[in-house]
Amino acid sequence: MTYVKGKVHLMIDIVLYLKNNLADNFVVYFIPLYILGGRPVAVLSAQLLGHTALFIVPVVVMLDILQIPMFYYLYGALSDRLLVRKLSERAGNKERKLRESGFFRWMQVMGAPGVVAITLLPMKGCGMWSGVLLSKLLRYPKPYSYFLLILGSVLGCAVLLGIGEFILTLWGMFTGR
Repeated sequence: MTYVKGKVHLMIDIVLYLKNNLADNFVVYFIPLYILGGRPVAVLSAQLLGHTALFIVPVVVMLDILQIPMFYYLYGALSDRLLVRKLSERAGNKERKLRESGFFRWMQVMGAPGVVAITLLPMKGCGMWSGVLLSKLLRYPKPYSYFLLILGSVLGCAVLLGIGEFILTLWGMFTGR
């Protein structure tokens, strides 16, 4: 329990630091937060720093869309180069772990709604990487997969923005703002 409280306090300290020092330089902190913490960390921190949904959603969806061809390439890449081989091994390991997951099997049975759901969920093991893998395993054509993945990205942003609004409302209730 203390560990979780420590992580929450650390996250609050980081967001406050960013708000006080880097709020005018959105890209300086948003993209690293997106890369290191994923969509949930980036969206919630941007929202807590006062950025609007009309600004956050297009940036996040664009970053999500940029990942799709990279993941398709990684899943399909066969090369003797060390870097590509290591990335392919990592992708293969992730694919094997996901295939063994009951949750992933359930998403696979759902079909297209499963691709959207696994892409939108703000949980470990979900997101664009897993959505691309699932759409590839279901053998959906790329245009259809892109549509499902982008839809999952947009809905995922909406879910995170709702969570952020809830947090901000609670914060306002406790601080009297």
